Amino acid sequence: MSLFSGLLDKFTSKSQAVDDIKLDKVDDEIALSTCVLLIEVSKSDDAFDESEKNKIIDIIKNKFSLDDNQMTFLLEIADKKNNDMISLYEWTSSINESYNYDQKKDLIKLLWEVAYADGRIDKYEDYTIRKISELLYVKHTDFIRMKLS
Repeated sequence: MSLFSGLLDKFTSKSQAVDDIKLDKVDDEIALSTCVLLIEVSKSDDAFDESEKNKIIDIIKNKFSLDDNQMTFLLEIADKKNNDMISLYEWTSSINESYNYDQKKDLIKLLWEVAYADGRIDKYEDYTIRKISELLYVKHTDFIRMKLS
């Protein structure tokens, strides 16, 4: 069974609103959490441009082996959840429950890739990644190492 298979059917039939979607599978939750965090970094400088959006799509499609329909679906849900987000904790806690330390460092590296997709790293992007890194309990030295890589 592929990622989001049952949810994709519900969503495309409009029988369930994006706000009401609850994920049952851990992989679905991790994909959504990752996408929400990537979107948060891209929006932190108030300039969610096409290069950042395309980078997010590329990262998520490759990391979770999604097809175009699944990617469109996930991006719509993640953007809505990001807009409604009160705290990063909800999204980082699911990552903390499922990822080991090396996977968390890899995620931080992906966040830096999104931040740099437009050719520069804004101070607000830096701050957001720093905050996510702290919530994921990634050491500051690894945070810097991922930034430089």
